[in-house]
Amino acid sequence: MIAILNSTLIALIKTFYGRYAGTEGNLKTEVVDVLTLEVPNPINISSSISKKLLSALRRMQQRQSKEILEERFRRCHTAVEVREAAREPLKMPFELLQEDRRDLDDAVFEMLGVTDPKRRSELVDQLYRELTLHNRNIRIVEVQKMEQRRKTGTERVSQLELAFDAWEHLEPEWRKPLPLWLKENALMSKTVELPEGEVRLTAAENFLEANTLFFGKKPGRAHECASRAEAELLYQIANEGLRGPVSIPSGESQARKLLNELEYRLTEGRRKLTRLAEERAGTEKLREQVVETLYRWFIHGEPERAQAARSTAV
Repeated sequence: MIAILNSTLIALIKTFYGRYAGTEGNLKTEVVDVLTLEVPNPINISSSISKKLLSALRRMQQRQSKEILEERFRRCHTAVEVREAAREPLKMPFELLQEDRRDLDDAVFEMLGVTDPKRRSELVDQLYRELTLHNRNIRIVEVQKMEQRRKTGTERVSQLELAFDAWEHLEPEWRKPLPLWLKENALMSKTVELPEGEVRLTAAENFLEANTLFFGKKPGRAHECASRAEAELLYQIANEGLRGPVSIPSGESQARKLLNELEYRLTEGRRKLTRLAEERAGTEKLREQVVETLYRWFIHGEPERAQAARSTAV
């Protein structure tokens, strides 16, 4: 079932069961929509098809997922640019060029009763064209709406409204606040209490204090860590503004691994938020304000009063 749900056929079918997110072309799928989603039934499939599905899925799990929007349209940020791009022939997105994905989609059509390999290949090609065209049309509407929002001379849009809109278009995995993300990713975790005050970490060459964090003004409050990796991890967490109880791994190697993952998440998260802000805000100052609002939510979670304000606005 996991393999089937990751197929391109389901990716296209899913669009008929969602609901509009704002006035753009994108749809969001909620639980009530998922419950009505039609999915091929795998109960009575043959062992050979089952092996094909699982083999393709395992190969897909070994790599990062790629874009399902054409590269040309990803670079478009104005209505003029998308109109020019729309005149070009369809060009398959990177994800739809992957051999493992094609093998998965071929197996799904086979389990649906298409026994002729040539016919399955034709159906996969048609499926890819339809999904590419669908995503292209969504992007065209999306860019047009973004351009309308950037023209704040005739329609003034607040920083918070732009942040709300950008936040809704951020993937759910990236909307998790940092404390929750740490709790989910810290293996063999323990809880550490981070005190108030500005955090400092001495150089690794400082033999006596290499594993010690200091909070507050000198001499400050010292917190002794189990390893240098743990000290660097806690320093990164505290430097993002978290205080109070946080979850971290117990072992040194796990702490180093989580630190690397955290650094990637923070860098990639800010990149995503910056791109969303650039697509919505018309001035450099407003873009910076939107990014800072989004990043605050990215670390601490969207505040309840902001959620209430958004519900009222809707």
